[in-house]
Amino acid sequence: MFYALMGIVVTAVAILMYNHQSGELFGYPIEAIGSVAVLSTLLLFLLSGRGSRRSAPPLKSLKYLVLWAALGLLLVLGYSFKDDARMLVSRVTGELVPGSAMVSSDGSVSFRRSAGGHFQVSADVNGSSLSMLVDSGASAVVLTRDDAEAIGIDTARLNYIAPVSTANGRTFTAPIVLDSISVGGLQANNVRAMVAQDGALRESLLGMSYLDRLGSWSVSGDRLTMSR
Repeated sequence: MFYALMGIVVTAVAILMYNHQSGELFGYPIEAIGSVAVLSTLLLFLLSGRGSRRSAPPLKSLKYLVLWAALGLLLVLGYSFKDDARMLVSRVTGELVPGSAMVSSDGSVSFRRSAGGHFQVSADVNGSSLSMLVDSGASAVVLTRDDAEAIGIDTARLNYIAPVSTANGRTFTAPIVLDSISVGGLQANNVRAMVAQDGALRESLLGMSYLDRLGSWSVSGDRLTMSR
């Protein structure tokens, strides 16, 4: 019983941590959800001790009281330090998983250089997740045909009229406008982009048409930092 309720409390903490920025959960204010979670923990404590309190020795009752108090404290602390916990998780993930953003307290995000010497980022493009290579030498965002199709673009209807030079030689691209691109929570809308012909690129490029929409971006050593 104790471990099951411990799991419930830990799950509640995780949900509150990862949804607090939206301001609501299941259509209700996040503060209300947090209050209900705390009160539910106390209620479960009272109900669990209801049937055994009369026969339980005082020391055993005290033990249960301490355990339930610890559960309630865990829930409160987890929600109170949700921002710090999220930043810690993002930093650990960013160090271990290539392309994952490391979020700082000032709202900036950073990425570590990959083993290949490039900056690979995980970007949300028109609501779909894509792995992209940051390329300040590209004047615009450039999508491979496969990535363009993955986010719902009908590549067969595009006009490949814009000539570009790539590492594989000269090719043609189709100009498009993307509804949104978000990298580590830094979102830009109506972003100018191009779709490359099949085989022209091995991976999509996050070019200047997105980078220019940021407040700032810089490279220091093996770290790329972006901010609003």
